[in-house]
Amino acid sequence: MKLFSFLIAGHVALAPAAAADPIAVTAAPMSSFGAVADQKSFGPFEWRGGLELTSSDEKFGGLSGLVMSADCGGLLAVSDAGRWFRGRLAYDGATLAGLVDAKLAPMLDDKGRPPRNKPRGDAEAVADLGGGKLLVGFESRPRIGIYDIGKSGLDATFQPVKSPKEIKTSPGNEELESVGRFAAEPFKGDFIAISEFNADAQGNIRAWVWNAKRTVAFSVQRHEDYKITDLALLPDGGVLILERSFGASLLPGMAIRRFEAAAIKKGGTVEPQLLFAGRAPLFAIDNMEGIALCTRDGETRITIVSDNNFNTSLQRTLLLQFAYTP
Repeated sequence: MKLFSFLIAGHVALAPAAAADPIAVTAAPMSSFGAVADQKSFGPFEWRGGLELTSSDEKFGGLSGLVMSADCGGLLAVSDAGRWFRGRLAYDGATLAGLVDAKLAPMLDDKGRPPRNKPRGDAEAVADLGGGKLLVGFESRPRIGIYDIGKSGLDATFQPVKSPKEIKTSPGNEELESVGRFAAEPFKGDFIAISEFNADAQGNIRAWVWNAKRTVAFSVQRHEDYKITDLALLPDGGVLILERSFGASLLPGMAIRRFEAAAIKKGGTVEPQLLFAGRAPLFAIDNMEGIALCTRDGETRITIVSDNNFNTSLQRTLLLQFAYTP
């Protein structure tokens, strides 16, 4: 499992990131995920704690994609305002308890420049490629590229990756939200991307697996009014997808589904298994946008982050963690 391994040793590996600025972030522990405080199990997910993150710095927020260190100790998120956010997580035994060493840095383009406006900096997805490299997807001006964080820290520049042109065909603000690269067969080494809501003729959500020689276009069956906001690739080839219902409904919802890479066929539609679905106020759910895998205490864990849209009066930045037992 290649999981952001260059953060395991702490910030030493990120020393070249001179542009990263410390930021004061308050991390308030959450007592529970569900309205029933003593409920710990939610399908295959076991509650391992959560944090509500706040800051008086107007640059904080909009967290839309997430990667974790292999030991669940370090996190690096991308903001849809074109910024990196990183920090280290603290635990009380097995439970997520706090966040320290928070920093922000601008995401640089291929010329080494920070984004000039929000459409150019609209980072929505990030995935660990191993070897210190991160794959990042941008939505408003759809593009995918690599940042060599291991070599240049957060001063790394965008290196374009050729991707299917159909990624750019979805309407408005419903384009690229999920990226990754398979580490297992049958698509080992291939990239995957899923749109937020680029719908096919049947109303399902378009997705692509590709390499330098071929593209496999397929669709993901839609679940109710949910849209796909991120994915996480399991070592065995399974694909977890994070989905949110937000805006169309007065009550924000989160769903997590799973499908197998072997189910992907050119022109086909995968039908994921529903693992969890819930809405506020029965669950601590906001505009959930990022999901990442890591391992702690011998458990596979998922960490989920919400995008507050820089609207602190109505929305929250939540960081949720669960043990996942397939």
